[in-house]
Amino acid sequence: MRRRTRRGFVVAWLGFLAIGLTGCSNLPGFSTIAPSALLSLPPPPAAFRLDGRVSVKAGEESFSGGLLWHRDGQIDELLLRTPLGQGVAELRGGPAGMELKNAEGRRFHADDADALVRQALGLELPLRGLAWWVVGLPRPQAEHRAVADVDGHLGELDQDGWRILFSRYQMHHGHLLPGKLVARRSDDLEVRLVVDAWELP
Repeated sequence: MRRRTRRGFVVAWLGFLAIGLTGCSNLPGFSTIAPSALLSLPPPPAAFRLDGRVSVKAGEESFSGGLLWHRDGQIDELLLRTPLGQGVAELRGGPAGMELKNAEGRRFHADDADALVRQALGLELPLRGLAWWVVGLPRPQAEHRAVADVDGHLGELDQDGWRILFSRYQMHHGHLLPGKLVARRSDDLEVRLVVDAWELP
């Protein structure tokens, strides 16, 4: 893959990981297309540290690497790394806005995550979703179809044009969190996230 194409995937993936400025510590009501009576939706953790691996595929192009994600209240810090552990790009966001710094040191600024990716790449991605999906919840106040797994946890989710599959749930400091999710969109875009370690306060 050409260097420019890979850099585009890096920034696009960080944009996909980026969230809106509303913190997960607030859990408003959900707008559900087809709720499941068996589905249990617990409140999300207000803070976490995630160490994992991510891969993105779009047609014949792909990117894979490591991910460090630290959330504390309304502040998110993300570091995307190569498989060898070298830093590729950093994203930091909060109420004051979002900033992305790539491996060359170039910085991109925007008031929110959606605007940041549009500014950097001119792309539209479901930027607000993953902050909720990664902790096993649908994005609040957005239509979705949620299906419970055999244990009553979120197993499958259709939201924002994506189908997300959740698996490998484990208990961490009183929160049951997924260890793997696979998000697919109809235009052959696929994102996989595997969590190697959760840290919660």
